[in-house]
Amino acid sequence: MKQRTKILHICSDTNIGGAGQYVLTLLSQPRITEAFDVAVACPEGDLAAALRRAGIKVMLYPGANVSFTWQALRSLTGLMRSWRPRIAHTHGSLAGRMAAALAGARVIYTKHGLAYAEEQSLQVRAPAPVLKRAAVNLFADRIVAVSEAVRRALEASGARPERIRVIPGGVALAPFVAVQPPAAGLPQTVLGALGRLGREKGFDVLLAAMSKLPPGAARLLLGGEGTQGEALARQLHDLGLEGRVTMTGFVADVPAFLSQIGLFVLPSRSEGLGLVAVEAMAAGRPVIASHVGGIPEVVVDGETGVLVPPEQPDALAAAIHRLLLDPVVAAQMGQAGRRRARELFSAERMAEKTAALYEELSSP
Repeated sequence: MKQRTKILHICSDTNIGGAGQYVLTLLSQPRITEAFDVAVACPEGDLAAALRRAGIKVMLYPGANVSFTWQALRSLTGLMRSWRPRIAHTHGSLAGRMAAALAGARVIYTKHGLAYAEEQSLQVRAPAPVLKRAAVNLFADRIVAVSEAVRRALEASGARPERIRVIPGGVALAPFVAVQPPAAGLPQTVLGALGRLGREKGFDVLLAAMSKLPPGAARLLLGGEGTQGEALARQLHDLGLEGRVTMTGFVADVPAFLSQIGLFVLPSRSEGLGLVAVEAMAAGRPVIASHVGGIPEVVVDGETGVLVPPEQPDALAAAIHRLLLDPVVAAQMGQAGRRRARELFSAERMAEKTAALYEELSSP
């Protein structure tokens, strides 16, 4: 029996954010697990615990939530030399890319996001710092961009175009497709927003937009945790939105959350792709989102939702109000979103494209 190629994923995250969810989803796909021997190197935390629950092999290393430390490099070099993977698939870990290169493994670097407000940033238009350019080009045989927007940013920062592969992030769709369309008993006027409560997610803009809607027009469920939680709670109070906005905290069951809403709002200032929009679309919810980063590759303006400029509460409020007043169009957008999520953003599609990349790099 042919020995399966060893693939070691390296992720410095301790929480289950974008990169962590990507790893969990990808390594739960039969196309990957049946063809390759996979494991994950990561620090102890929520991600490591979730990987163990999923039956995925975990190798711990020190370096929580940081791309590089000398201690992480030493530990990962030891892991590479003891387990001897053919490919290291890294997620934001410079230490992991360096350790893999030193151990003679092939290196894949998946770039999940964009720098904050990257669409207006001089960092994209100007040459990247020499060390950053070297890190990308010297320690990565292939770079996976989760969207065309990320690909463009990588090229602008000095990555070699021939090394980049665009593989959109995928979602395990079945739990979301099972969510029923908004029924007569579920008010279309319940909005939902979900994500890490950080400034780049733009939830402060959404609260400002809520204050501009007519009284009683809509309620908002805002799910997530993060550094901006207290500031958002103060803003909610200052705007007098206590009766119209509920901050739910961390959301463990996203399909259940989506079943409670009629419209989904993603007001990000920056977004690599926006998989939460895919989840909402798969659940049949129209999405109102910022026209930034990779979001326009997910949400088709006028077809699966509405795109608005970032940082403009008036425009966001107007888009929300427009769909609230036209539930027929909102329902049509929700149905179109289901189709688009299934056709372009399934976990199976992501796994198939990733497996092809592994086979490319593991061939003699």
